[in-house]
Amino acid sequence: MLHTPQLNQSVPNRFEQRDSYRVSNPVLQVEIDGTYYTTVNWSLNGLLIDGLIKGVDLDSDVSGTFGPNQSPEICRFAGRIVRIDLKSKQMAIELDGCSKEVAALLPFWVLKYGTK
Repeated sequence: MLHTPQLNQSVPNRFEQRDSYRVSNPVLQVEIDGTYYTTVNWSLNGLLIDGLIKGVDLDSDVSGTFGPNQSPEICRFAGRIVRIDLKSKQMAIELDGCSKEVAALLPFWVLKYGTK
């Protein structure tokens, strides 16, 4: 469980990077342990998801699938939690960067779905 004295603020880990170019369209649907979330924004390095994953702390490893919302296209990802914002009920996931599929599909999805 998340342990923080101030439950209404954002709790980043010390290694979070916020300098990546962020995309909000297309919205991605993210599935983690059978629960679905949507992205607020995302980059090649990570995802900001709308919602909190129960029972995870900063630096927890996560994996699942994601793809453009309302699309059958999906790919697998792995990463770790780098920020938890309890007030906004959002979590940032840093992607592990090892997946060639993620690196290829994210820019493709911007071109294919980002203009709709």
